[in-house]
Amino acid sequence: MFLARPAYRLRNCTAKSDQINRFPCAFVIRPDKLGAPFHVYPFDTGAGVSGCYGDTVDPHVYLEDYELEPSLSAAQRHIAWAFGGNRQYFEGDLIPGLARRLHAWQSVGLGWLTIAGLAATGSNRPDKRASAMEVSYSKHLPLKGHARLAIFPQQLVEDDRGRNSAFIDDLTKHDLPWQMYDWRPNEALDFFMDEVTRIVRRTLQDVGQL
Repeated sequence: MFLARPAYRLRNCTAKSDQINRFPCAFVIRPDKLGAPFHVYPFDTGAGVSGCYGDTVDPHVYLEDYELEPSLSAAQRHIAWAFGGNRQYFEGDLIPGLARRLHAWQSVGLGWLTIAGLAATGSNRPDKRASAMEVSYSKHLPLKGHARLAIFPQQLVEDDRGRNSAFIDDLTKHDLPWQMYDWRPNEALDFFMDEVTRIVRRTLQDVGQL
């Protein structure tokens, strides 16, 4: 999962499709009952391993070097140090001039700042994965009791032919609120991520977390 920011992307996210199941869904999760994470990283490790951050990555700093203490408090400390606050973190905007505070030998911190700059507003190729806090757990996550919101295409529950009563009943049975975006076929998978992000932003603002 990613802390607060819906940053996950598929490899073929710029490809167009008319298959609704390929398009983004997201869950907003309450972390208070999950216990300690298995690991916490300051970016999407899958994107890093796949080379999505390009030649910005220092080849002499290894993935494990970037790992933070496995706790949500460590993630919050990192956000405070690098972004200054939750709102700036959500937008991906680092504290200006932060690299000048580090010594030349602090290559892990400098390397991370170079990667994280890819997510900043105004980046030539903005990629929010580059500074999204990745939080993983060592167990499967039951949605019931942990998810506070589901986000998915409207057409999964209703279209011009009627309503998906079975799906709606299942969401209601699990006491899972939902919000939707208006999906249209033959768009790229990434096309609707801005709308998913807006829904998450409003949700976090409503509870005072941004």
